[in-house]
Amino acid sequence: MFFAIKWHYDQGKKEKEKAMENRAVLRASGKVAAVFVLLLVGLGLVTFVLSRMLGLDLTFP
Repeated sequence: MFFAIKWHYDQGKKEKEKAMENRAVLRASGKVAAVFVLLLVGLGLVTFVLSRMLGLDLTFP
């Protein structure tokens, strides 16, 4: 009986650790995605400002 209870307790502990690990991976990937989007927006703004400074025509036909 002791080993059955211990096995169930250990399984619950493993699931909790795995859930915490998954949460950490999701948080890290979210941060990477947010940084990527911010860098992409920044690059677009720099490109737009630079092209306006050089006098390029950016209007749609």
